[in-house]
Amino acid sequence: MSSPRHYRCEEKVVQLLEKKKLSLNALRLVHATYHHLDNHPGWTPSHMKLNDKFGNERICTALCSILCATTGSPGANDISMIRQGMRDVEDADLFRVLELNGRRLRFRYSFALADATAHYTKAKFAILDCGIIAQLRSPWQIEFYTRAEMVQRQRHPMFYLPRVCPEKEPWSETKRRWFSAASRVGDILGHHYVFIPELDELCEHVARVKVKIVHQRTQWSEGRLFPRRAAEPVSIVANGKSQTLTRQDLTRRKNWTRVAGPVPDAANPVQ
Repeated sequence: MSSPRHYRCEEKVVQLLEKKKLSLNALRLVHATYHHLDNHPGWTPSHMKLNDKFGNERICTALCSILCATTGSPGANDISMIRQGMRDVEDADLFRVLELNGRRLRFRYSFALADATAHYTKAKFAILDCGIIAQLRSPWQIEFYTRAEMVQRQRHPMFYLPRVCPEKEPWSETKRRWFSAASRVGDILGHHYVFIPELDELCEHVARVKVKIVHQRTQWSEGRLFPRRAAEPVSIVANGKSQTLTRQDLTRRKNWTRVAGPVPDAANPVQ
């Protein structure tokens, strides 16, 4: 069990949801049910793949108002998030049981989702804040927040963006969405970001995009934050704005340990 606002989300769950390419309300619904299970004694999400000792299916019942208050838009006074989320996950194979019963939602995870929630020694996970998820406005923002939260406590936090595919989701067409997501998440978490695209083996297309995080507690040393050379343009997101760096910009920043300056500034420490 986590705190009332927080819950543990396993990396396997994160990866599964990324592959499903869910809508905003679908992600909010899944995370609301996950939080509900994590914060209620006697419920373990991974046990939903099993029947109970009497052979009955493990089906959880939750008040729709509680789920909406968990990850829904602040101030919303209806259950449209749940109704829309249910429609959007219908073919995603995430729930074996998902049905409205008056003011209540009955649900049981699919085997794949229940199995992904299992806790393993040394497994990667994120401690997510449902209050932050409620503030996010797109699936890209939720996915970016989840990945950033998973690594932000490291000395040199970095991660790779999900769903960067030269054929289906090329970087040239999706980067604005990710920059917008980073701007929103960065404002909430107090982060700045460096986006570093990486080419495929034939050096033709962007195959991966590395994101480095900078905040008050990161410990980037000179020469480690910005690459000395880059085959594709490097971009930064800070203070709600994105900027693509020129080669001259990159050369000037080669020894910087912050996004907007070489060393922390006492007046503005997150740079």
